[in-house]
Amino acid sequence: MSHRFALRVGAHALLAVGVSLLAPVAGWGQQDQAGQQKVVPYFHAGMIETGFFAGSSYGLDSWRVMGGGNFAFGLTRVIMPYVEYSYFPGIQRQSTFPSGTLSYNVAVSDFHGGVHLRLPLGESPIVPYLVAGAGALRFGEASVKIKFPDGTVISDAITGNSSFAANFGGGIRIYTREHVGFRIEAKVYKPTGQYTDPFYKVEGGVFFQFR
Repeated sequence: MSHRFALRVGAHALLAVGVSLLAPVAGWGQQDQAGQQKVVPYFHAGMIETGFFAGSSYGLDSWRVMGGGNFAFGLTRVIMPYVEYSYFPGIQRQSTFPSGTLSYNVAVSDFHGGVHLRLPLGESPIVPYLVAGAGALRFGEASVKIKFPDGTVISDAITGNSSFAANFGGGIRIYTREHVGFRIEAKVYKPTGQYTDPFYKVEGGVFFQFR
């Protein structure tokens, strides 16, 4: 089974879970003064969160599927440290030299830690947040094509390597129950080392929180 096919299956599974979470519910959360049901997010310190997501990454000139999961801990009502793993099946790369142009796709595994800064809007079930993190990117082996000014193209290969990368962005959590909901996030990554061009990801998934 290819990584891309597996991620597509995972994305469909997330969609199925999401549909079930958005199904009509009775008795979720508390009631307001008009007797309407409402969902009050759980913000207390000591909360544990786990989640799964799928989305798209953008490297040089195309969008690629990606996916992963995360684990977070509510240190305070606002501060939520987390760790996260993401897999990017192919980030497009291109380098131009006087002697020719080098182009290739490279698979990337990302493992990093950081912090979510939640921005609660009263008891609203929609909670925006800011995110910043840092960690390691593992670039896999890749086949490359080198095109020379005279039109000649040769194939070669590059070895895998790891490097430090920082990332930042923001997102929103949409609670469908007190401890369950959706998370939508956008980030930009800035690698160091051999690959220094920034790349981006947009993801959506589900989260589950525990007291």
